[in-house]
Amino acid sequence: MLFRLSSPAGRQRRGSKESGARSMQQYPHYQDLVLVGGGHAHAIVLQMWAMRPLHGVRLTLVSPQSQTAYSGMLPGMVAGHYDHDDAHIDLARLCRAAGARFIRARVEAIDPELRTITMPGRPDLEFDLLSIDVGSAPAQKIPGADKATPIKPVDAFWGQWQQLQKEIGTSKKTLAIGVVGGGAGGCELSMAVAHALREPIGDGRVSVHLVTRGEQVPEQFPPMAQALVAKEMQRLQIQVHENWSVAAIETDGVRASDDRFLPLDSVMLCTGTGAPGWLADSGLERDQAGFLRVDNTLRAPGHGHIFAAGDVASFADRPLPKAGVYAVRQGPILFHNLRATLTGKPLRPFRPQRDFLRLLSCGSRRAVAVRNGLALAGGALWQWKDHIDRKFMDRFSELPLEMESSRSGSDEVISERDGQHLAPMRCNGCGAKVGADALSRALASLPPQQSPLLHRGIGDDAAVMQVPAGELLVQSTDQLRAPVDDPWLFGRLATLHALSDLFAMHARPATAQTLVTLPLAAEALTRRDLHQLLAGAVLELNRHGCVLGGGHTSEGTEFQLGLSVNGFAPEEQLLEKTGAQPGDCLILCKPLGIGAILAAEGQGKAHPNWVEAVHATMLQSNASAAEILARHSARTLTDITGFGLLGHLLETLGGETPLGCTLYVDALPLLPGAQTCAREGWLSSLQPQNARALAQVANPAPWQEGPRWPLLVDPQTCGGLLGSVPVERARACVQALHEAGYSQAAVIGEVASVTREERGTPVHLAATNPQKNCG
Repeated sequence: MLFRLSSPAGRQRRGSKESGARSMQQYPHYQDLVLVGGGHAHAIVLQMWAMRPLHGVRLTLVSPQSQTAYSGMLPGMVAGHYDHDDAHIDLARLCRAAGARFIRARVEAIDPELRTITMPGRPDLEFDLLSIDVGSAPAQKIPGADKATPIKPVDAFWGQWQQLQKEIGTSKKTLAIGVVGGGAGGCELSMAVAHALREPIGDGRVSVHLVTRGEQVPEQFPPMAQALVAKEMQRLQIQVHENWSVAAIETDGVRASDDRFLPLDSVMLCTGTGAPGWLADSGLERDQAGFLRVDNTLRAPGHGHIFAAGDVASFADRPLPKAGVYAVRQGPILFHNLRATLTGKPLRPFRPQRDFLRLLSCGSRRAVAVRNGLALAGGALWQWKDHIDRKFMDRFSELPLEMESSRSGSDEVISERDGQHLAPMRCNGCGAKVGADALSRALASLPPQQSPLLHRGIGDDAAVMQVPAGELLVQSTDQLRAPVDDPWLFGRLATLHALSDLFAMHARPATAQTLVTLPLAAEALTRRDLHQLLAGAVLELNRHGCVLGGGHTSEGTEFQLGLSVNGFAPEEQLLEKTGAQPGDCLILCKPLGIGAILAAEGQGKAHPNWVEAVHATMLQSNASAAEILARHSARTLTDITGFGLLGHLLETLGGETPLGCTLYVDALPLLPGAQTCAREGWLSSLQPQNARALAQVANPAPWQEGPRWPLLVDPQTCGGLLGSVPVERARACVQALHEAGYSQAAVIGEVASVTREERGTPVHLAATNPQKNCG
């Protein structure tokens, strides 16, 4: 029957350079531990997990950002002492070091009874053990708060702050900037802003205002500290508006409860913290402010499988200030208690300090130190704070990717023998098949599908299709090893990669069958993975009018997904790889560099922004591009995948009448970071094979020493389409592609005739298109 079950051909497991891959292959997974949020405590849990993995547990981090800000360095980042990366922890890299999956998504609900996490636009994620560290945000209870810029989320604030700095630098207008909130955070932010804008403040173009409802700032600090902070603010020419209870934020300023009005051009919000709204429907116990109540072991009352830490956690007996120092110190306790819960060992209590050293950054390289009512100010204190902050960040940035449990003396493993702490695993003596129950449950919850062409599908012995009259059947197949940890995302990528061959033929997708290989795991985890994977695949199939007709599921050493896809097209509609004519323009629809950046990501070298750009590019379907190219009289069409641009281009130039081309190297669209990866040698394992095609370049010098040279043969997963279009249609075609969202689509070359002697080296490189023949 379709979606058959089978065992792997062998039980040998291959090694891997990556600790996560090695753990998956050597030890079956039995439990899902999910961390929601990339706060300080979770970052420490991941760092400690990398040093002491608990084999048999699959660790997953869910976060809307791949970088998380370290609160201690945010004022310094605003002031200009640190760049963005200095003050952020790379969560994706940290997960790789810990052997954890990273899922970039925003959580909008949790069901503690069903043990599911809901995220927009994708299937629920199931868990056995859960930890929540999502931090807090400024409480926006002030009317008109939407007209202000809140300090959190940090990425949104950072973008708006950079834009404001740019406007100030290019404008001669006089601007007043206000910070609402007289706590430590508001004081640090206002001083950081004032330091960054010291020149416009000095010449009178900019003024900075701190608005507080208290009588002195920072609120709830001892008098000695308040006096020192007041002097620092005077030095920075900050105007402090005390006893100013903001009743409303208006378009052009803030209004006090006594109707006083302060004109402001920009308002930043750094008030009291609030809890994420989605916690209200979680069924978990919360305090009056909406934060999750926890006991002294950081566990949610009445829910032994849920923990919380950081700002989102609230202690019933003694509420703590929302300060990063507590989240940092909760990290090791949380790490121990999560492992103890999984292995049935005693939990440890978290005992917060009654007082701790506070170091307030004062804009310039000065700080105020406060403890036990005493305070000091000076440049040496900032140097001390800078040393502490950098040392904290080093524990994440210097973490090697390949960790060995023996380094820490740990080789702990949980298995099905751990009894009540683990879900029972199925018998392995019956062929190691994926269980029928797991398979049927995974299929039952997939999104609905309908097709008038599919007569028989899932559940029968074979799929039966109706071939439309007057059309031809077009078939293709592709299989991928998982390039990402997220099975739902993997399902989408593998599906788009397979469908792209149909788009390149200008065929209409109709049905698909899958070949799934799942890593050995407990039955519940196998079902979860299969459901996530197929849900991602069905999402893309549905978007393209294609239905899942069946498949085959087995266990193996690594996650793989293959798809056999079928489509239809009238014969006159089909496009082929060959058939270009001299003078045609070559149009590439997507940027290059996917293989290099994924290779760099596997080595822990890729910037998170590069990886996010890669994922966005890979998820862009080639369907619309194919229609646009066909509408503009494309003579040939192919997709750029494993052979790289040059390999697939040479196929286009082949045929009954071999052709040549001039390729405009500087016109090649590239992903951000691609040239850096090529320059540093972070290249795909397919690169050496693909590089053989470089021998067919007629004029390799001086290109061989440049970073774009290896990108000519960089393998692409879900790469773009390459089409040859008549010269008179090229400009309009590129414009249509841009309007359809293919923002980096470009003319990259021109087809030419070749002599018999030139057929061995048909590709000529040029920097640009000097004659602008192709627009």
